[in-house]
Amino acid sequence: MSIESQRESATTRTKSERRYWRRSHSPKPWWPWGFIPVAGLALLFLFGALFTAPHIEAEVREQVAGRFDSAGVKVSDIASDGQGVSLHATALPKERIYLQALAESTQCDTWAGKMTCPTSVAVIVDPNEPAPTLPVQRPHPFSVSKFEDTVTLTGEVPDLEEHDRILGVAGRHFDIVRDELTVSNEAAGESDARAADVTLALASNLTSGEATWSGKALSVSGIASANLLAATRKQFDAFESGSASGEFDVRVVNTAQECNNKFDEILSNASVRFQTSSATIDAGNEGLLARLADLAQSCPGRLVVEGHTDSRGDAEMNKALSLARASAVRDALTRLGVDAGRVEVMGLGATQPIADNTLPDGRARNRRIAITINETN
Repeated sequence: MSIESQRESATTRTKSERRYWRRSHSPKPWWPWGFIPVAGLALLFLFGALFTAPHIEAEVREQVAGRFDSAGVKVSDIASDGQGVSLHATALPKERIYLQALAESTQCDTWAGKMTCPTSVAVIVDPNEPAPTLPVQRPHPFSVSKFEDTVTLTGEVPDLEEHDRILGVAGRHFDIVRDELTVSNEAAGESDARAADVTLALASNLTSGEATWSGKALSVSGIASANLLAATRKQFDAFESGSASGEFDVRVVNTAQECNNKFDEILSNASVRFQTSSATIDAGNEGLLARLADLAQSCPGRLVVEGHTDSRGDAEMNKALSLARASAVRDALTRLGVDAGRVEVMGLGATQPIADNTLPDGRARNRRIAITINETN
């Protein structure tokens, strides 16, 4: 066989022995692995539908019903779909807005605290039936008077629940609380609760004074330390954005030494005059007494009003007269707004002269009223 024939035979043999292999993939069925996520979602849906949703709906219905009941409004057919609420009320059409707002303000207990629970409210009003009598809201005046560590609460509160709440707030602000509040058992004004809280907070900033909610306006007067004056004014202005603001008369407290210097200055230039051998204050002293009262209300501690006489006459009678005159000045200051509990009176007669009693001018200077501040008593 020729060489060429041998090559051709080898080539043919090689071609006939070559094999081609292809890898094939068989599709795997999705069942049951693909059903697992679907089953999980279905279980969550069933759990929510059977357990969570009914509980939420019942809670919403119960709280909405309680909200209306506490307001004295009767409604019927309260239904819920999730957190959506629908109810039927026999009322005038114009009262729909009030009823809807009442339902929308309902709060429920959640893991994050009390939160508004209805997400939507539908109120069906039947105007053909007599409307229920809605509660009459009457403003309740409220006042907080502070002296040293004691405050006195006076005025009205709508019910015992609000009474106890206010006492709890007062207890967090003050050491000693005197409760003279009256429970009216009437619906409160819409601003009463907030006004009571602001009134207590304002009074807590005072060294002494009074914060009052009249039912229409908020007022505060008294003295406060310099570092609290700006904050007190800001808190006062923020209430109702100023629309219910009354009088703000808070002054910076003076130190006892500053007060004593100012009392000395005032009384060295003018003296409280009395009728001869009497404790009756002469007419024309009103301006002087007003200046003394104004200063007294911006001073801390207790005021000591001292009465002094010259040396003429019986010593015991002079002491009695000086005490009566000091008491008359105390009464005048009290009428001008000074707390009577802060004022102490002393009758010293002629025992502490500041001038020569043998001279007319000296005796005139010795017949005097002196006022000092005693921070420790």
